[in-house]
Amino acid sequence: MTSSSLVASGIIAAGTIAVLRKHTMDNSQVKLVHASQTANVDDDLSLLDLIATECPSLVDPEKGRFVPSALLPTSDMQTCFNAVRERFKRPRIVEYERELISTEDGGTIGLDWSPPFAQMPADDRPIVVLSHGLSGGSQETYVQLTVQQLTAEPHCFRTVVVNYRGCAGVKLTTHVLYNGGLTSDYGCALDHIRQRFPESPLIGIGYSLGANLITKYVGEQGDACPLRAAISVCNPYDLSASSDAIDMPTFRNKHVYAPAMLMGLMQLYRRHKKVIESGPVEFDAVAISKIKRIREFDDLITSRAFGYEDSADYYGKCSCAQFMPNIRIPFLALSSLDDPVCPERIIPRDTFRSNPYLILALTQYGGHLGYHESMTSSWYPRPITEFCAAMFNRLP
Repeated sequence: MTSSSLVASGIIAAGTIAVLRKHTMDNSQVKLVHASQTANVDDDLSLLDLIATECPSLVDPEKGRFVPSALLPTSDMQTCFNAVRERFKRPRIVEYERELISTEDGGTIGLDWSPPFAQMPADDRPIVVLSHGLSGGSQETYVQLTVQQLTAEPHCFRTVVVNYRGCAGVKLTTHVLYNGGLTSDYGCALDHIRQRFPESPLIGIGYSLGANLITKYVGEQGDACPLRAAISVCNPYDLSASSDAIDMPTFRNKHVYAPAMLMGLMQLYRRHKKVIESGPVEFDAVAISKIKRIREFDDLITSRAFGYEDSADYYGKCSCAQFMPNIRIPFLALSSLDDPVCPERIIPRDTFRSNPYLILALTQYGGHLGYHESMTSSWYPRPITEFCAAMFNRLP
């Protein structure tokens, strides 16, 4: 190839990249979906008005947008970057102090407080309660980045991450782990936090499967919900549809997402296998050794451990979308339209349009729990922190 051909090829490539980047910029504005009239959060201020005045990362013409890093321009890159980075070294961004609490049936939950109490002594400041995703915990980068921003100046909120049974180094003390609908454990954690800090207002945040769990909880509680507000990030909404999306016969599902998610679940199971099998439920060891799909895991392990007929029964009873019409506190959901795990088609837009307490913030890009603006920063902690500050400052 001649030098002139190389130059021409370079010019064409650069032009193509510039066009694609401009297209990304032009489609980066956050879009809000909500009822025609949202609920009042103050005497004369609606939820939508409050977001318009206090959450620039969601509504401002310049700031209300997510533009993916030019080095991570695709959904798959956005989704996989945390996992790739953590494979070499998991970043330690924040410091925690762990507290272990017991459930009524003898289970153990780990509460990771940040900042540690030596740095932030007990008082009545607001508390943000975070719930991790599938087989995750407080060490996940997406959790740490949120905690970092919430605890920083000027807000200096207290945070606590709820690490469910068997996760993030929490010892399994019952024959069951946790699942995406086990709201009793979340309620137990909230009861303990409220007892320890009775004057502190609370906001709950959930990520992925943890988003499904807290959304289900908030809907179940209705008017009696102890949270001041709640935030859902990359919620699957419909566990069966999300499982089906992961099982679709695409290259990325077969070789990336399904194996990675199943590996996390199987590692969790194997780590606690003796304790799980010590209970009254009999498991098919041969069938479990042949598990290839998440749905099979939920058929053979989750459903049997928790008394569901099968995965369809578990998904049907624990998917959060059916509980959302009963939510009666301000509720913000962040979802990306290119999420490969929680695809656009399963987002319950009609529910967001009919319940005045719900606000859906849609981004064109972001993948699943990605939202990487650069190799070192993410977008979602900003709208989360803005929304928390607005709710804590405005609501009684």
